[in-house]
Amino acid sequence: MTPHEEKVPYPTILLPWIRAYRSTPKLYITREIDIGFSILCAFLFTILRISYRHLLVSLGWPSSPDPDTLFVSACMASFCHSSIILPGLAAALLSQPYRPCGKLSDSPPWYRDVTHAITSYCTGYMIYDSIVGYVVETWQPGVGPVLTTDHWMFLVHHVLTSLYMISARFVGAGHMSAMILMFLGEFTAPIMNIHLILEKAMEQPEFRDSSWIPLAFVYNEQIFAFFYCIFRIFFGPLAATHLTWDLILTERGRGNVPVWLSLAWMPMCWGVLLGSIPWIQTCLETLQRGPVLSGKDEL
Repeated sequence: MTPHEEKVPYPTILLPWIRAYRSTPKLYITREIDIGFSILCAFLFTILRISYRHLLVSLGWPSSPDPDTLFVSACMASFCHSSIILPGLAAALLSQPYRPCGKLSDSPPWYRDVTHAITSYCTGYMIYDSIVGYVVETWQPGVGPVLTTDHWMFLVHHVLTSLYMISARFVGAGHMSAMILMFLGEFTAPIMNIHLILEKAMEQPEFRDSSWIPLAFVYNEQIFAFFYCIFRIFFGPLAATHLTWDLILTERGRGNVPVWLSLAWMPMCWGVLLGSIPWIQTCLETLQRGPVLSGKDEL
């Protein structure tokens, strides 16, 4: 059955997700969980990151394995991931009655495919970034991958996020809790990646005489700080509180999702919010300071 043949209306913006997921060969590890789409996305993100790396070198950035070039190519791939997933998440969340503990089987077939597609896409990104970013690019001959504390932190984040999404698909419920957290967490990611790219660009010799890059960096920094504070201080805790109540404190929530699994999700849900407190403090200071070029007066 094609999306056009289904009687339940769906947002047109979700059609690429539906078609992409349905046309990809399936590799099921359980009756409901296909990893074929995740593997495809991981492969495509790897190609994208390598392509960005070559593009940067062609624009005058240092040849790999220069850490700045590797870092910016990773940011560019991350920008693509979040920019693509955010419209799909928004449309999917708005297309059905929002209930964090809701069962996937209560939704139309096209919505189930969208949910599998979006969560598989994100899982594929986590797989790619874990392998390329924290194995391949940190590999030292005779030693293996050399990981910093930050590397381990991101790896743990990737593993736990993937487990959250996969377990929700496995039990067939709670997917909306994962999707709302994904939406709120990814909302500022495109702005953040632009911020990081501009920051590294200002350090490159060929861009040091540029006047627009520092200006763009300063204003982008203000925009990022504003939205980060809004989403991490208000929307994030509100969504986390609501889904905690719905999953654990309601009869329907306990019936749809095993209590032990909901409890296992809670550290992932609240841990990210608590871990963002230092970032919130930095962003509040940035907003209080206003747009200022380094070593110069307010703009």
